[in-house]
Amino acid sequence: MARKHLILVHGRSIKPAREALITLSHQALASGLRRAGRQDRAPALSDGRIKVSFAYYGDINNRILSKADAGTRKKLTAKDPAFGNAACFPSAPLEDAFALTEHAYPRFDAATYKKVLQQSDDWKLLDEAADAVSLFGALLTGGLLNTWLINQATADLGAYLTSHSIGSEIRARLSETLEAALSDGDDICLLTHSMGCMVAYDILWKYAHMNEYAALRNRGNRVALWLTIGNPLGETGVRRNLLDGRYSEDDKYPTGQIDTWANFYAQDDYVAHIERIAPIYRTMPKPGAPSSITDTKIYNCWVYQDVKNGRQTSNPHDLYGYLMNQKVAGRLADWIAAP
Repeated sequence: MARKHLILVHGRSIKPAREALITLSHQALASGLRRAGRQDRAPALSDGRIKVSFAYYGDINNRILSKADAGTRKKLTAKDPAFGNAACFPSAPLEDAFALTEHAYPRFDAATYKKVLQQSDDWKLLDEAADAVSLFGALLTGGLLNTWLINQATADLGAYLTSHSIGSEIRARLSETLEAALSDGDDICLLTHSMGCMVAYDILWKYAHMNEYAALRNRGNRVALWLTIGNPLGETGVRRNLLDGRYSEDDKYPTGQIDTWANFYAQDDYVAHIERIAPIYRTMPKPGAPSSITDTKIYNCWVYQDVKNGRQTSNPHDLYGYLMNQKVAGRLADWIAAP
């Protein structure tokens, strides 16, 4: 029986230290499994029965964003020993937000989310979100964006899309784990958030189409479940700026790399603005397309205390909030339980 291997990839913006992100992600997954009534599956993620890997590139995000903006630099007050004590975001505010969300909202559903909006400021309208919103708004135009426009919006995603060296550096963080897992024949669940979905897509496309990965393709191993959350891959502009964006239909798509693709999008998540990806990616050529592509609407009830005004604030795009959702966790539990 193939070894089960969960590989998690985070998204853009400043990040806490690697170990802090791993710890918070484990806590959020355990919370989601409790919400789903599948807490019996949680120990497998921590006791070694299932291998869990994290493709962390937060040090690259932090490095790029701190250079781009003095205000961001002031937020990076902690140190990450995994990367030479590089500056990173402190974990304490995230731990406080997790505790607040966990205790205030035991279930993530429409009624709870309505309560969240009544009790909280809407994150999308805050200044700290404006840059990211402007980028994804620009991507809606569907064009190939120039370096200046992307970097004016969000420097880390801009660097990924426009810098060959930065893009390669970020992709390497996932590829070194994913390529080894595919070579070993692992039963893989690839769980990606936001920009991490773009990174994963680009890597899987390379595996499908580039000659240097012919030996890997010939093994015939695929990602058993690609679980995407807060996913921007439905945007026309995003798709045109991916590695396969300039190629003809014959050379597009990560064909032969994915068995099942389960996409989850949260109400009001502006990054997952084009919510349903199944109608778009069902055009992938056969054979080689996933056997199933599904879209599921959820509610992300993550809240935190805004440091500027002290008010509770809602962020429906947050990674940890997605992992805490019972539907996302339930799909993960199904994969854990499957033979």
